[in-house]
Amino acid sequence: MATDPRKRLELDAWLNDLRRLGGKARTLSEKHESVQSLMDLADLQMLEEATKRIIVSLSKKALYGLPQPRNPEGASRAGTTRPGGGLEPSLTLPTRDAGTAQYASSSSPPAGSVGNGPDEPEADGIIGLTESMRRVRNLIAKAAACSLPVLIQGESGTGKELVARAIHQKSGRQAQRFFSENCSAISESLLESELFGHVRGAFTGADRDRKGILELAHGGTLFLDEIGDMSVRMQSKLLRALQEREVRPVGGKEVIRVDVRIISATNRSLRSLIKEGAFREDLFYRINVITVDLPPLRHRKEDISALVDHFLDRIASDTGLPRKEFSPGAVELLASYEWPGNIRELENVVQRAVALSEVDRIDAAELPDRIRHLMITEESLEYSGAGKGGEQLMIEKALHNFDGDKTHSARFIGWSRPKLYRRMRHFGIPIHFGRPAAKMER
Repeated sequence: MATDPRKRLELDAWLNDLRRLGGKARTLSEKHESVQSLMDLADLQMLEEATKRIIVSLSKKALYGLPQPRNPEGASRAGTTRPGGGLEPSLTLPTRDAGTAQYASSSSPPAGSVGNGPDEPEADGIIGLTESMRRVRNLIAKAAACSLPVLIQGESGTGKELVARAIHQKSGRQAQRFFSENCSAISESLLESELFGHVRGAFTGADRDRKGILELAHGGTLFLDEIGDMSVRMQSKLLRALQEREVRPVGGKEVIRVDVRIISATNRSLRSLIKEGAFREDLFYRINVITVDLPPLRHRKEDISALVDHFLDRIASDTGLPRKEFSPGAVELLASYEWPGNIRELENVVQRAVALSEVDRIDAAELPDRIRHLMITEESLEYSGAGKGGEQLMIEKALHNFDGDKTHSARFIGWSRPKLYRRMRHFGIPIHFGRPAAKMER
């Protein structure tokens, strides 16, 4: 039986909207009143989200009305031309992993993008060559090619705002302003005024009109950090502003049209908050079009050495003092730590070590106690770490690791052999400490 023409889904209009998602097009879920008899709003939003993800993964620029990037070899990175016109996608489709989308590309990012080679400096401060960080760079490049909402997920200290700024700087909005607002740092009433603005007399202390961040960020990007801590009431107001692309200041009657790219971040599971009733599901689908998952530092320890070098370079540049360096033993010890505070904690440790060190080469002994204590992980019959300081523990661990070899132990710590002998005498460590029993009996 033919479908009633009055109830047919206008797919042409919908697809036309989807092709212009980077502009001001209204998406189908925002016009759901006309299709309520065909599909529930929740199903419609899920279908639309899946379609958006496919579009983003198939082409980085072609479907947003932007010119195709030139390829020196004559082929487009985004795809090749079909005989009848159009594009033949050369990128793989998105795959789902643990409820979030991961995008894989069969081609490397273009020169000058976030995916620079290992020998090129990262101007945006995003350091790392692990597979997880390559996926992050790939997503940053794709997110920068459009104006779709982005949700950045990761533990505290993993660099969520750094990623948001990288997306903005590489997007078509880079000439406009970038605003950042921490949703958990201020009260609900103040957050509403900060986002939407207020008019004179709206509340006690409002002695003049004030523009909100959404109005000030017109044409640019707004980064909403810790959006999972936003109250349900504020979520409703934000959702309406994002859907209608307009804001009304607190106490005002006039609405203001805005064009703002929203990038959100959270260290909490929004899906769990939805189940608890603490986060609106419709807002989740509104802000979660492109998802960037940042790995914790403990899952990318191969990048610690490069991160340390980056922090040392920046400290030397900021202070104008000679650049210091970490000994191999100190770097190895840093790689053994779990870093609950992630990159922010690592930067703090590097800054502390540079400030307290009196020499250009920072040894493992100059690291904080919580890290030095990792030098001893196993106890033998001749050893007990009770009541011993960090430097003594470090020496004994090094001797254990290298079977009492003083040369290798000193090299690991970053000392000379004479200094190692002096510190052993100071702590009363036996000269044969760490040697296997079989060797000592000979």
